[in-house]
Amino acid sequence: MESSNDVQEMQRPKPSFWKRFLLITVPLVVALLVGGIFLTRYQGEEELKQLAELAESRSVVIQRQDIQLFALPLAWSVRKELMRSNYEQIDEYFNEMIQRKGFGLIMLVEQSGIIKISTDRKLQGSSFLMRYPHMKLTASVPVSYAIPEGKSMFLVPVMGLNAKIGTIAFIYSYRELLLP
Repeated sequence: MESSNDVQEMQRPKPSFWKRFLLITVPLVVALLVGGIFLTRYQGEEELKQLAELAESRSVVIQRQDIQLFALPLAWSVRKELMRSNYEQIDEYFNEMIQRKGFGLIMLVEQSGIIKISTDRKLQGSSFLMRYPHMKLTASVPVSYAIPEGKSMFLVPVMGLNAKIGTIAFIYSYRELLLP
């Protein structure tokens, strides 16, 4: 014997092809659109991050080049005063520089590796190589060493008539690039 529920189930018509097609296709299309929107937004954010990192690294390279251009006249000025043994004038140069944005510690290092003049008075008379063992004072051209926190240590040789007579060492903090 058949129950009344079985009869009702049998009498229910099968949904048409188009109705089934729409019931499956519409949610699928909506899910694909939402997924596409999120994917596009994510890719755009990643591309923006990469462009910002590229711009920041280029900014640091440009600033490093500018500092190296600035270092040559500084070395000439210090050379002039160093040959006259005018350490007070060199100290004034350094104290004036330290007031400029970006400059940190500035030192004049003798050929022996002893810090002769420093904006941090506690360092005067101490060994440069003991404080910064991985940095070489032997270079005859300006060099820079990256140090943490977006800073670099620049070593600028001061050349005499025939040989190097000292090295200017200073820490410079790079300015951050402001993105719109």
